[in-house]
Amino acid sequence: MEFYIERIKDYSEELTKAINKLLVQLNETAIHLTDPDVKDMIASSVNKLFVARKLSDKEIIGMLTLIVLRIPIAKRGLLEDLVVDRKYRGKGIATKLISTAINEARRNGVAYLYFSSNPKRVAANRLYQHLGFKKRETNLYRVEL
Repeated sequence: MEFYIERIKDYSEELTKAINKLLVQLNETAIHLTDPDVKDMIASSVNKLFVARKLSDKEIIGMLTLIVLRIPIAKRGLLEDLVVDRKYRGKGIATKLISTAINEARRNGVAYLYFSSNPKRVAANRLYQHLGFKKRETNLYRVEL
């Protein structure tokens, strides 16, 4: 199966549906995004949304968001919500999405690129380490607002 990676710059209804279909596969309790949510995400200057599309019919089969932030010590990048449709996993799509995001981060002068993953996702964590991500010994904190 052939696919390509595209950076999304324009909104479409198809995009909202595809994102929600993928998010449920990433997290069963994910809140469905609305059209305004997706429009806001695309319009944000810090977000860069990449999707994988099947060459044959342009169906969105994977996604990843790169967030570029300027903080006092450097430009920092965050990778968020990497997911490939379960029907298409194991075909190099996640690797291509990550590689595309890394190249975009470099073009944007990012010094550090961060990515977190649930330890239960063994195969995914193996892939990230294979792609050069190093596990950091740190505490990650979160507060719900």
